[in-house]
Amino acid sequence: MRLRVVLVEPEHDGNVGSIARLMENFGLEELWLVNPKTPLGDEARAYACHAKELLTKAIRVELLEEAIAGVSLVVGTTAILPKRTANILRTAVTPEGFCRIVRPIAGIVALLLGRESRGLSNEELQKCDLIVSIPASHEYRTLNIASAAAILFYELWKAKDSYHGMYIKEADGETKKRLVEMFDELCSKALVPQYKRRLAVRAFLNILSRGTISAREATLMLGVYRQALQRLEGEF
Repeated sequence: MRLRVVLVEPEHDGNVGSIARLMENFGLEELWLVNPKTPLGDEARAYACHAKELLTKAIRVELLEEAIAGVSLVVGTTAILPKRTANILRTAVTPEGFCRIVRPIAGIVALLLGRESRGLSNEELQKCDLIVSIPASHEYRTLNIASAAAILFYELWKAKDSYHGMYIKEADGETKKRLVEMFDELCSKALVPQYKRRLAVRAFLNILSRGTISAREATLMLGVYRQALQRLEGEF
């Protein structure tokens, strides 16, 4: 697994420098900045310490879509958990669960860290395959972005040598996208009400993201969906 750290509209250059230093601590090399709201000045370089080269090599893009293009899995972070079980958009896994899911992945995993002031928007979370949240006091759940990054990077480092299974050839992002699209089409053909269909599609995406689906498994599922759709089309 190759981790791409994506900072979405970072607002304080000191935090960017701190995250670069943490990446150096835990052997991470790929830093992307989406529409940064601050230049990387002396404070960023001071906090980066021996990771100044990471700041220099950081890739800057205007749109989030550019930062997540071609990755195998997009992971969002949030401190806001749902108050109702119906809110499946913010259904999150713990850092340990995050590591268990991403460790077997052979491709690129994009980890999105949101703005210091308000995190990731609902629209940005919709683009994520998986959501991770760090358990903290109910009185004050929100962590500093660099502190959150430290916990997630450490958990990944700790899990680095604990996975001894065979690395599977995972289904790529386009194949998983097609699975979700065909599931949505199946719901439509089955006349599932629109509001339930939207929730069902998000739930299906959550299930896909919390597990690891191989290319062979995805191909089999696509075949079943095609047969089911053909059968339904013949009945209408």
